[in-house]
Amino acid sequence: MWVFMNGKQVRVKRPETRDGFDPDEFMRNNADPIWLHQNEMWEYMEQEQDEEMKPYIENYCGRWKDSEGNMLIIEPVNDSQVHVTYIRACEDGPLLRPWLDNLPAAKMIGGCDPEDWDASFKIELSKPGDGFCLSLDFNFEDGDYNTVAPSRIRYEKDSHFDKYSYLFGKLSPYIKQDSNSGNAH
Repeated sequence: MWVFMNGKQVRVKRPETRDGFDPDEFMRNNADPIWLHQNEMWEYMEQEQDEEMKPYIENYCGRWKDSEGNMLIIEPVNDSQVHVTYIRACEDGPLLRPWLDNLPAAKMIGGCDPEDWDASFKIELSKPGDGFCLSLDFNFEDGDYNTVAPSRIRYEKDSHFDKYSYLFGKLSPYIKQDSNSGNAH
């Protein structure tokens, strides 16, 4: 752009814009979470993530059954946690967990860690923080939230949990049976 300064014509560069916005502001407004993460702009991601996390957690709530007949009942507790009950196909009530003094597998804590980018849904099978978890990941091949793929997670040092793997069956996918999970506690 050309302007007159002190009676002389001078060229002045305009600030660069994209659609009328400063380039940084434009990128913040239009960037996806991956770009924000790569450019260490997490403060702009937190708001989006918190808003998206609530409905994402609710997608897991309900009754789930695998091909062997094992069942997960997932009930909401709050915006970021759920209670999970695991019932084996051959049992009438929740699984008794021998690694945890035969406590029933009822009201186990589950949820998604907002700091965890893979967004896996983890269910604490032992005491919180022990690292023995059942992880559920949506199978998006069917285009919706009706199938989850389970996997067992443990710390490498906790190989003593391996002897209880049979209690969870073959880990075949769980299919959502309904979306009625009861009321929040």
